[in-house]
Amino acid sequence: MQQPQYKSNFELKLIAKIQTSQRFGILLGTLVLKFIITSLAADLVTSLVSTKSITGAVINYILLFAVNVAASLLSVGTAFVFLKTACSMKSSLEDLFCGFRKNTLKILQVGAVIALIESICIIPFDIASIQYSNMVNAIPFFNEQSVSGFRPFLYGSLADNEEFLEAYSVLYSATMKLCVIMVVCTVISLILTLPFFPALFMILDFPEWNVSTVLKRSFEVMHGNKLRLFLLYLSFVPSFLLSMFACGIPLIWILPYMNMTTTNFYLDLMAVRNKSINSPA
Repeated sequence: MQQPQYKSNFELKLIAKIQTSQRFGILLGTLVLKFIITSLAADLVTSLVSTKSITGAVINYILLFAVNVAASLLSVGTAFVFLKTACSMKSSLEDLFCGFRKNTLKILQVGAVIALIESICIIPFDIASIQYSNMVNAIPFFNEQSVSGFRPFLYGSLADNEEFLEAYSVLYSATMKLCVIMVVCTVISLILTLPFFPALFMILDFPEWNVSTVLKRSFEVMHGNKLRLFLLYLSFVPSFLLSMFACGIPLIWILPYMNMTTTNFYLDLMAVRNKSINSPA
């Protein structure tokens, strides 16, 4: 008997485009509310804990990790809203907080595993960011107000201008290096967390499973599908790049559309898995 086939990424995006247009308001509202809550929590930690000392930096890092873990509760709520939309069910902003009512400890445990991987992967970027900040502050032309920094270039002698251009060249090289490190860290983090992609969805679909079962089944479902998911994420990169030239305004559509597409990716994974299990040998 012929094995069931996965939908192509093109098909998943086409379906998601229709679903997003039908329920755009609630999908965007869910993502915006989640962003506001997590951003406020992270900003609160940053404002209360000074990072000028090593002790403060460590405490800040631990608290931000805790915020990231707690945000998994909102991630499950977001997944719930998008799942209901994909299944043609009505949803509301109240669904965003479903993780605070059911399976809270289980969600936090799974979220901690994912957050730990992401935190470890981002350490090189954090170190590079500190070095970058120290380097910028050490350059005479850039450690004062920007207007004062440009004054030698506009009114100074040739020697001043050459010194400014040299400082700018150093700054540009350091900035490019920091961007490369950020991209590399992001890609590595994405690759390492791909096997956990279905985990938060599975907590909603299979609330009777414990944490170890959720993680085990997540790995099983993603076997042979990690590259498909990575390519699906990659297909949105041009849209994100184009949005940079429009002040990020297209992100209002791109983010709900992308989340809707990945939700359909999960549903397709489970549909094929169930057909494979139920089909006769």
